[in-house]
Amino acid sequence: MELYPNDILTIFKVNFSYNLEQTPLGLAVKMPCKEAFLFSAVTGAGYLDNPIYPFTPKGLLKLFYNAFHYNFVTGIFENLSLKHTPYILSKAKPFLFNTPYKWIVPIAFDSEIELQSVLENQFNQLNTPTDYLILRLEKSKKGHGLEPFMEYLVAEYFKQHGFIVENQIPLAYAIGTPDFAGYGLKETITCLNEFGLLPLGFHILELALLRIFREKYPILSSEHESLIVGEAKTSSQMMTKQLLKYLDTNLFDFGLEIHPSKQKPAQSYLGLFTLDHDFKIAFIPPQTTYQAKNNLSKNDYCHWLNNYMKFYLLANLTNDEFNDYFMQVKHHKITSQKDIVEFVNQLAMPEILARLMQLMR
Repeated sequence: MELYPNDILTIFKVNFSYNLEQTPLGLAVKMPCKEAFLFSAVTGAGYLDNPIYPFTPKGLLKLFYNAFHYNFVTGIFENLSLKHTPYILSKAKPFLFNTPYKWIVPIAFDSEIELQSVLENQFNQLNTPTDYLILRLEKSKKGHGLEPFMEYLVAEYFKQHGFIVENQIPLAYAIGTPDFAGYGLKETITCLNEFGLLPLGFHILELALLRIFREKYPILSSEHESLIVGEAKTSSQMMTKQLLKYLDTNLFDFGLEIHPSKQKPAQSYLGLFTLDHDFKIAFIPPQTTYQAKNNLSKNDYCHWLNNYMKFYLLANLTNDEFNDYFMQVKHHKITSQKDIVEFVNQLAMPEILARLMQLMR
């Protein structure tokens, strides 16, 4: 199934509460700047600060290569310093959060030269070009290269159903990188929600956005305790082989096929996330349980995930604040990545949240 700009706009119209508005670049989705940042980070849609290479935070907000380990990939941290955090990015690129709304513009194109020509023609005529995010639909690619867009849709769906969600998750090099995960971590979600800083369901990157937005939410209790893993495709419908690699780790409760037009799951133990003929989101849960071949510890994985989220929470700090916090707890300066990992892992999540609330006052 090939999705075109009008299809993208219809998907937003029938599934979300965002308005569609006419802009100099065409019909676009009007989206609050926080949600637009998350949209860009997931899909790679670029802020039009540059008609040749529009900026996107996609790929900049990573932490680790693999689950169970704490080996930094250049992203949130670089060497011994916080690097590409949303807070630091907001200082270098004020346009990310300097207006209440942004406009998402899907553009289909045949070649990079064609797209650049379109953007260059419009760039100088726009009053604030950075208020526009360009969602690329590459007509030369099967499925128009929209797997990340499907990752965005499935993440938004499970966010609304109370899960912590993430795309392109760290797992293991030999197994691959799952396109999507939904973490139903009851104790962690309830703990985070007790401070009123987050809803029950959220994208993991929202942990690093607390300082910028300072929103308040009702305090509720989570009921989810399942872990979901998903694989997204827009051209091929062959996802079972890869999903079995993820499920055989024994870390997930079920696997999810993510495809815009598939009508039923390939196997009874798989769920399906898709779109119906009217572009309405549809979720079909699995009917049976898959028996994993391996026996990795799900409890250990959940413990690692809990630590993993602490690093995103601490990304709300400046480097000076982070170093001061480290010095206060450890009584010496940071000398290695091991120092950082041991420091963060020993902190309790409520302790970090309490410190953030003090800073945000």
